[in-house]
Amino acid sequence: MNIKERLTKLSMRNKIIIVVALILVVTGGYFTMSVRSDSRVTRAFGNMPVGSVDIVNDLGETVTLPVHIAETNEARQAGFRGVGTQIVEESAILYRYLRNTTVSHQTERVRSPLDMAFFNEEGELLNIVTTEANSSVRHSAGPRVQYRYILASGSGYMERNNISVDGGSRLLVDSLSR
Repeated sequence: MNIKERLTKLSMRNKIIIVVALILVVTGGYFTMSVRSDSRVTRAFGNMPVGSVDIVNDLGETVTLPVHIAETNEARQAGFRGVGTQIVEESAILYRYLRNTTVSHQTERVRSPLDMAFFNEEGELLNIVTTEANSSVRHSAGPRVQYRYILASGSGYMERNNISVDGGSRLLVDSLSR
């Protein structure tokens, strides 16, 4: 018996069940591929302007780092939330505030641990914290420590770029106006 003959013998109820099952399988596959993918980019992350920032690292070298720029409340709140682990490892976000702040940040719905470097308005590196993935712990430059910028990327980013608090690294604030 071929498929056409089998379909004609099925009741309307069974045909509907088959169609719904097929829709669920296709939708589930799409959800798995697009939402859980290591290379997933959220709309908020994709809409962030792309630029670069210059940092003097521990070796005294000026390195230019490509960054996504989060300068709106929406972009700062979204950050790496929902972004695939591969994208987090390969990207950096520079959070820019218009004035000094002590706001703390969570990594809920962030799929990878992050390095977060906090800089003051002159570009002095105040603190680096490493976060856990999908954590409700709040991170900041320190208790009541004001900062203006955060450079965030996957764990190990600061070490790979020779950026540390004790090594004299600093953000060249003038490079942000490009």
